[in-house]
Formats: sequence, structure tokens, C-alpha cells
Amino acid sequence: MMRGRILLAWVAALVVAGSSTANGGTTCDSCDLNCDAVHDAADIGPFVAALLGGGSGCSACAGDLDASGGVDGRDIQGFVGCLLAPVPVGACCIGAAACALSSEAACAGLWLGAGAVCDPGACAFGNLTAYRPQHGAGYFPFSKTAVGEADEEDAVLGPGIRINAPGDVDPAGEDDLIELLVETTRPGVPIALRRESGALRVWTTRNKAAGTEIAFVNDKTTALPMAGSSLTLWVEWGMAAHGTAELQLQPLAAEYALDTLRFHTFHHIVMALGGESQVPSVPVDPNHGTFVLGIALYQRGFDVHMHDEDDVTADGSGPVYDEVVNAVRNRMVDEVSSFGYSHGGGSTHDLAERLDNDRAGIGVFEIVATSYVDGVQNDSDFDVDQETRRPPSTVYHANQYQVGTLSDFFLDGGPVLNSDPPPTGLNVETTPWGVGATHFTVDDFVQVRSFVETNLAARLTP
Repeated sequence: MMRGRILLAWVAALVVAGSSTANGGTTCDSCDLNCDAVHDAADIGPFVAALLGGGSGCSACAGDLDASGGVDGRDIQGFVGCLLAPVPVGACCIGAAACALSSEAACAGLWLGAGAVCDPGACAFGNLTAYRPQHGAGYFPFSKTAVGEADEEDAVLGPGIRINAPGDVDPAGEDDLIELLVETTRPGVPIALRRESGALRVWTTRNKAAGTEIAFVNDKTTALPMAGSSLTLWVEWGMAAHGTAELQLQPLAAEYALDTLRFHTFHHIVMALGGESQVPSVPVDPNHGTFVLGIALYQRGFDVHMHDEDDVTADGSGPVYDEVVNAVRNRMVDEVSSFGYSHGGGSTHDLAERLDNDRAGIGVFEIVATSYVDGVQNDSDFDVDQETRRPPSTVYHANQYQVGTLSDFFLDGGPVLNSDPPPTGLNVETTPWGVGATHFTVDDFVQVRSFVETNLAARLTP
């Protein structure tokens, strides 16, 4: 007993008062006799006990500083040197906003390396940016639009995604995947994705080329193939069921979110139909109010498709009809909406009529909302008849019009029964702001566009 106390005092005397360092993260730490991941005076007692007993401490190598297979006097100098040796410390991240200085071995999260400091944002070094849906081979007739940072985790305003079940037809090319930009300010630190649901699949190519899917193991990837500070990926909803699911960017070596996106599947499709000779363009023509409105809805997160009104024929068929049918049959869309100006109003009626007549062969859907702005029938490019027929089976219909005069060749829409505002819609010339409206300007009034946007958005499941 006396010998043990003498050894304890002798070893302790060799240690500088107050010294405390952490180990270097080896698999078996011979200097850490009590396995607390710290080298300090608390290890002296267990070392002396191992020295006297010839045994080991809390691990197979504890106390065996010379790796001889046992603990003896030859280990004393190594043990003392270990306690006195400085061990690097650096920033330890246990959350995007949680940082502390520690050694690598004492870090319970992500160690950023020796000398790394806990500057503001040190642990929040990654970012995800999702974009609004593609259309065909790119984004036209929209500009590429990022989901706002404040909306990324919102189940309504966040990134919407089309169900991409087998059988979905994309004549202009695969366009159901959502573009995803991954960015990091620490290219040397491996990062990975974690998904909430197996419905989310991730690819390095927009057309899902063979061999380009990123594998998940237990819903987390291996290190992303970053080429510098950024990487473009493509996210698919590959399950034939609606839902929401988070996708997180995480450090490969830690379980905390650098950034999070919440994807939600589209239940709806919205068709925006311009007037005669109006075609979608980028940038949008500010005098094409229907397309200005379509872009506003797209930026808010709705799955909007903008078309020339002649993409709907007099019998309702054509590319617009085909897009809606494909969405119902193959993307599980169950809410259809359409709005149009002038001949686009007439095409809105004809599309709804065709969809209603064919619904038994299409699938289960509802025409949730429609709208005319100075609607004119569209049986031909020269048709000037007012469109006063309510679109068949629509749940909600808005109608706004003006009274034609010589200045606009007497072109105008007219009252439509069971429209909002009740009972037949709004003659905008009866309002202070709409006095003097013509067929050529009525679609450009912000009050007209806002009325359609507010009422349509309120009736769709995003």
C-alpha cells in the first residue's frame, strides 16, 4: 500500500499542475486509463493500479504506452509524456448553430480540425436550393425560379413535386424531377443527404441516365460527389402515392441538418390560356395579364402550365387536354383548374367541356376552379361571340368583363350565371378603378389579376 502511494505521488509530481489535454482519437488509447476521452490527472490512479497489478485499465491497451503487451516501469515515462503533451483542439459541431472547442476524441459531433474556431456560422456550412418545376426540356415559359429560403420547409409553399410513377408520359422530355443545388463552404468536409421517405430518389442527371442514381443506405447517402463547392442533383418522387417528405443535407460524420427541404406532391394542375395572338414569352410581356398571373402563381408554388389559347381546339382537344389527362392518369392529379382571357376564356370553356364529357375514361378528378376575363368564344380565330356559358362541372367560376365600344371593335365578355362575384360576375366598368376599360386592357388591371389569383389559390391543394 505504501509503495502504491509513493508511486502515485511520484507520477503526479511529474505532471504539470492543471494540465488537461484530450487524446488524439486513436482506436485504442493507451494513455486514457479511465476511458473518458481526456488525458488528465484522473488517469494517474488507474495507471498506478495497472502498474502495480501488471494488468490493464478500462481498455485492452490502457497503460501500455510502449505496446509491449503489459504495464510496467518502462511505461511510466511515456505515460507522463502523454499527460503533458499538448493535443490539438478545434471547433466541434453538434448542430448547425451549436459549436464548442474540443479535441477530436472528445467531440460528440463533427470535428472541423485542429485550430478551427467557432465563428458564427462555422457549423452551418452547407445549403440546399430547390427550384420550381421544369416544363419539357427546361423551364420555358417560366424563368428558373428558386424556392424562397423562408418557404423551404413549408408543406404548402415549399418545393412542390410531381409524382413520377411508371407510365407517366413526358413528350418533351423528362420534366417531373426537381432541380436541386447543393452548396458547401467547406469542400474538404464530406457531406451527405438524408431522406425521410424512400419516395424521394436522387439522381445526378435530369433524365435519370443509367448509373446516375445516388444510393441511400438506411436513408442516408455516402459522401456526395462534390466537385468543389457546389453540385447539381435532381430529385424524383418515385412512389405512386401522395405525401410530404424531408430531404436534409448533413455532414457525413454527424447527424445534424445543415439545411432542410420539405417536398410535397402536387394534387393539382393549372392551365393559363392567353388571348388571341398572345403567346408565352420570357421575359413575360407585361401587357399579357394572363401570363403575368400565371407566373405569379408559379412563383408561389403552383403547378402552372401556360399556353397559347389555340392549343385548345374548338372541341376541347389538343396539347392542353393531353397534359391534363396525363396528369390525372399518371401523376395522380385530382384537381384541375383553368383560366383565360378573351379567346382563352372560350378555350377554358371548351377544355372543361371535353374533360367533363370524357371523365369516365380519364380517371377521378374535379374541375375545382375556372375563370374568364372578358371571355370570347373560340370556335375560330375570328369568333367574336361573348363566352357566357359557365364551364361544365366547375365547382367555382370567376367572371370579369367590360362593355365593348367602337374603340375595341365591340369585343367584350358578358354575364355568366352562377359566377363570382354573384350572380353573374363583375362588369369592371362599374367600379372606380375599371372605368374606361377596353377589351385590350381589361386583363392588365392588377385588381382583375388579384381577384383571380386569390380565389383560385384558395381553392387548390398546393
